[in-house]
Amino acid sequence: MARIAPLPVGSVPELNDIFDHLKASGHFIPNSQLILQRKPKMVRAIRALSSAVFDPQGEVSVGFKRLLAYVVARTHGCHY
Repeated sequence: MARIAPLPVGSVPELNDIFDHLKASGHFIPNSQLILQRKPKMVRAIRALSSAVFDPQGEVSVGFKRLLAYVVARTHGCHY
């Protein structure tokens, strides 16, 4: 359980483009990003990092990267 309550989607209108894109592409919106809406620059930085990591032009396939992310998350008790 988070120590800081996540804000509802839409609480910070300047981030609607990010959250709309995530929903449209079938992805969930992590609680960490809902919490970080209080610092919009942080949400944008995390999304930029994620986009760079999961870039389909990389040397490692996106599917393998997602599998690896899943295994790492489950190993550390994350149920996402």
